[in-house]
Amino acid sequence: MRVPKDVVEARRQLLADLLQNQRYLPLEQICIRLSISAATARRDLSELERTGRIRRTPGGALTDFSDKFPSFSERLGRDSDRKNALARQVLTHLVSGSTVYIDGGTTPFALARLLPEAEIPGLKVVTNSLPVVELLSGSGVSLHILGGDLVARQSLLIGERAVRAMQDWKIDVSVLGAEGVTKAGFWNSAPEVVALQKAAMENSKKNFVLVTAEKIGHRTGALLASWEAGLRLITDATARQLAGEDIPITGMEKI
Repeated sequence: MRVPKDVVEARRQLLADLLQNQRYLPLEQICIRLSISAATARRDLSELERTGRIRRTPGGALTDFSDKFPSFSERLGRDSDRKNALARQVLTHLVSGSTVYIDGGTTPFALARLLPEAEIPGLKVVTNSLPVVELLSGSGVSLHILGGDLVARQSLLIGERAVRAMQDWKIDVSVLGAEGVTKAGFWNSAPEVVALQKAAMENSKKNFVLVTAEKIGHRTGALLASWEAGLRLITDATARQLAGEDIPITGMEKI
């Protein structure tokens, strides 16, 4: 039986709205939420992409989040001195023979800039960040790249392959970025980014989140972890600013 055109369009608009709110949905979840077959979901996604309302990824779909969100290169030059100051707090936790995971954000990238001169014997760096790879290639640091799906504007690798690759590592220190920190915990927009960060946390002895002050009190679409997860916040926010958002200062690294 042929479905009326207005019903099809209403379903596609609902799908577009879901993707706008969720940022990313795998095909399986699209089928469950809309009670449709995989073939119907693919047709709807193709039409939404054709009309410019979404952008497809392998196995699912992204909205134009990556296009609206400033690219890595656009963000890299912002507050570099502040980010370097945050990153320096991690150096004392990196000892000879340790393994560090460096996340795909520009603040964790600041740590990579410090490593060649830090000269930590036997240090291994695991990353999903292509700029980290480019920076440390040929530096003498042992470099290991996670596989995954490329998000070109953000210069990072994410997805199920990246998560599986992360599960094979035993990490001493993970250095993560976040788009927001509230009394509920740590936030990022893209669920696939959060999935990889959670995999890193599960395989790491110490987890640090580097956040500049303007992100305090900001909340986005996906919760990375609550404060009970034991992440250590490194920030240049003042104690007054943190207290104003009811953010606990226990577990926070001083700068």
